[in-house]
Amino acid sequence: MSSHATTVLRNALLVLALGMALLLLVGLQPYAAGYGHFRRTLFEELLMRWKDPTWQHGVLLPFIVGYLIWRRREQTMQTALSSSRWGFLISVFGFLLYLAGFRANNFYCGYLSIMTLLAGTSLWLQGVQRSRQMLFAWLMLGFMWPLPFLEESIGYQMRLMMVKTTGFVLNAAGVDSLVAGTALQSMPNLEFGRKAGELFSVGIAAPCSGMRSLFALLVVGALFSYFRQRIPWRRLALFSTILPIAIVANMVRILVLIFAAMIFGQNWAIGDVEKEVSTFHELTGVVVFLVALMLLQVASWLLNRVCSGLGFKRARVVSRQVVSSLP
Repeated sequence: MSSHATTVLRNALLVLALGMALLLLVGLQPYAAGYGHFRRTLFEELLMRWKDPTWQHGVLLPFIVGYLIWRRREQTMQTALSSSRWGFLISVFGFLLYLAGFRANNFYCGYLSIMTLLAGTSLWLQGVQRSRQMLFAWLMLGFMWPLPFLEESIGYQMRLMMVKTTGFVLNAAGVDSLVAGTALQSMPNLEFGRKAGELFSVGIAAPCSGMRSLFALLVVGALFSYFRQRIPWRRLALFSTILPIAIVANMVRILVLIFAAMIFGQNWAIGDVEKEVSTFHELTGVVVFLVALMLLQVASWLLNRVCSGLGFKRARVVSRQVVSSLP
């Protein structure tokens, strides 16, 4: 048996062993519960969190990552197989991080440790060049892990920003509105005998703050940037627009609800948020993604135009320099 075949067989056996170890660490070993004396496995925690609409996109990530790896299979196979000692050290660090999270009863350490183990194993068994081919797939896998502490830390601030921004747009459009905390309602009009909130009264709850769609839009934005652009810095520039785009898209949804409430009535457009929202309210969730995709397309087009313009100017400068250097 040749040395190359021996290396491939050894790596295949190592991958099988590490795969079994990963299955044990994620699916079988009780890990943490956050609070209390009982423990859940990392997989049980994922299943529980994925029931929340904010994190439902995590169910699709393993399939998306699998497709991304399969899509680059030819480039990966053409890259020379090597090994990196740094990968082994990173794997050891990932395992120690897993133990630290187990002792601290903290799921987030477990999430980070699994990502670290995957990165280290890839470097150890495949080398830097092949691991680079899978870098984007590995980054996308990071969106699979639920991070509910972000909802608590920035969710309320996003609600306040959404209310103030929407109120500013309504007032600028001539629709007098009043902002009270995280609620938005129409101003009273003595001339027409309207009370405050008679035309519309919208309470920006946590799901309407944009947090529910933000994380799913991050996944959409990352995939859109990856497939629409080819140069890494352009991909990063386009992806960086997803946060303001998510805010604008969610604000458009709130405006659609408000104008629908003014035309067709509060119950039809919004419903009773404390009991049951209307069907129209539920359907407008699609608006966020449609607007976000449209704005991403516009941002990608503008990025291409700017870069092509800069390239044209650079080419003109170079051509002038060449002409001036001719005898």
